[in-house]
This record gives sequence, structure tokens and C-alpha cells, in this order.
Amino acid sequence: MNIGPIDMVYCWCDGNDPAFQERKNYYLQQEKGTHDSDSVGNHRFADNEELRYSLRSLTMYAPWIHHVYIVTDRQTPRWLNTDYEKVTVIDHSQIMPQELIPCFSSSIIERYIVNIPGLSEHFLYGNDDMFFGRTIVPEFFFTSAGEPVVYVKYFEKFKRIEDLADFENKYNSASTWMKTNLRAWHLLYKNYGKHEFYVSAHNIDAYRKSLFQEALKKYNEALSESMHYRFRNENDIERCLFNMDAVYNGHGTLKLVETPSFWKKHIHKPKGYSWVCYCGSEDEKTRKQICRFEPYLFCINADSKGQLEDKQAMRAFYEQLFPAASPFERE
Repeated sequence: MNIGPIDMVYCWCDGNDPAFQERKNYYLQQEKGTHDSDSVGNHRFADNEELRYSLRSLTMYAPWIHHVYIVTDRQTPRWLNTDYEKVTVIDHSQIMPQELIPCFSSSIIERYIVNIPGLSEHFLYGNDDMFFGRTIVPEFFFTSAGEPVVYVKYFEKFKRIEDLADFENKYNSASTWMKTNLRAWHLLYKNYGKHEFYVSAHNIDAYRKSLFQEALKKYNEALSESMHYRFRNENDIERCLFNMDAVYNGHGTLKLVETPSFWKKHIHKPKGYSWVCYCGSEDEKTRKQICRFEPYLFCINADSKGQLEDKQAMRAFYEQLFPAASPFERE
């Protein structure tokens, strides 16, 4: 496959930074009552140097990545080797309207990553808590024609939405994050009439810049209406809108990620079997699952109830998986 360079984009912040905390607390007061505590809790912004280890995983398992862009707001990881020719720190002010800064909602920030100067047509996007788990090739993310492969999964409670009344019932009982997925489904339903309901596999995603830009224009009105808040809330629209639009308009390939059966999980794992995309929390179960199933990609979600010892255990786990410093780190 020869589709040209493939870049990697990360969103990152250091929630431990006093200046960041001051900005966050000020704007939280301005938007008081518009979001739930889980959406704006400190665990959403805490930095356990996951990005350091994600870049180690990239170096180990996806060395073909052309360039890495780290999108952030007036911050730079203290350990980052900014002289390394394969990395560029992109400040929000370089890609976002000034009136939206500071912004603490990843779903808003993600809409502007296609404005990164020099970003390749084909790129991957992930949060700093997403990792490459084993050797991976470009064909995992893009077809031979250069179209993105879109990894999704079913939401356990429902796989299909029958009509708009069914949508309203499900929306009214959903969590904040699930509502952002349902809002994306609603827009896709109006354009394509598709009843299936998928959510992102919540791992590193593949995009084509031109398709992303087309979707931004297509859904501009709805996206603009969701940009009145600086923090994540139920009016956001999940980024699965962009890659599912590519699938439905014939420029993307859908791949359904299935959880291993009870038999595979607990009794017998077939030789050579790997979980394609795994998403877990900062706990021992997650660490065991990753070691057992060796996923190609995995994400470690911060736990609102997590303790310092959980962070320490995860840090040791990252060091175990990715022990060698990468060129992205200062000596």
C-alpha cells in the first residue's frame, strides 16, 4: 500500500499544572450547572505521563508514523524532546478561534485538528491514554485505496434505534457521554436513514483530512449549536460522526469489534488470538486482560474513584510494557 505519509495527532493536557487549574476553575464557575461532575472532574485532566508511554508504544509498534502532532493549550510535556524532527507541539491558538480558548472539551477541540499546519491527508488521532499494543501495519487503519477503516462496537443496551420516538426514549435515560453518541446517530440518521447504533471502539482512529473537512461542512449547523460551552456536556456531538459519515458515504470501511466470548475470556484463548481494540480502567483486571489478550490497540480510562496507588500501579505497568525510552524523550 502506498497512500503517502500517515501522521499521528494527540490531544494532551497536564491537569496538575497550577495555571491550567486556575483557568479550569475560573471557567467552571462561569458555566456552573451546565455539566455533571464526572464530565469535569479532575480525573478527566490528570496526567500520569501516559503520553510518554504512548509515544514509546508508537516507536515500538508503529515506527512508520511520519510525524506526531501534540495539540495542547499553552503547555508542553516537561519530558518531551522538542528538538526531535518527528514531533511538533500545536497550541490551540494555532488551530482554533480565539473566542473558544481556553476549551476543556475534547469533542470541540477535535473538530479543529484538521487545521494543523502540514497535517497529512491520512492521519491517526488519539488521546494520550491510548496505546499501540503490538506490531501494527498501515493496512490496519487504511484500505489499499486509502480509505479509513472505522472500528466500532455495539452499545450493550441496544444495537438499533427504530425511530425518533425510540431515540427520544433512549436519549432521556442515557449518560452524558452516551447522549453525545446519540446526537451523532441522530445527525447520521437524518442524512442516511440508518437505524444501527454504533459507538467508537474508543481507541486510535484513522481519518482522511478531506473527508473530515467535508463532514464539518455538512454538519456545520448542528456542530455550531453545540459549541456554546467550554466543558463537555450532553449537547456535544461525539467524533464518531466524522468516521461514520465516511462509512455511510462509501469512503470508509466498517469493522465491528467484538468482546471475546466467556470461553475465550476465562477458559481457553485460541493460539494467536488477539483482542483488536481493548478499553479498560486503571485496575488490575485491565492489566491482566491486556497481558492475556495482547490487543493491537488499548485505552486506559481514568477512574473517578481511582486512588494514588492505582496511578502508581498503572505507571509501573506502562514501564513494564514499554521500558525503553523513545526519541521523543529528553535524555
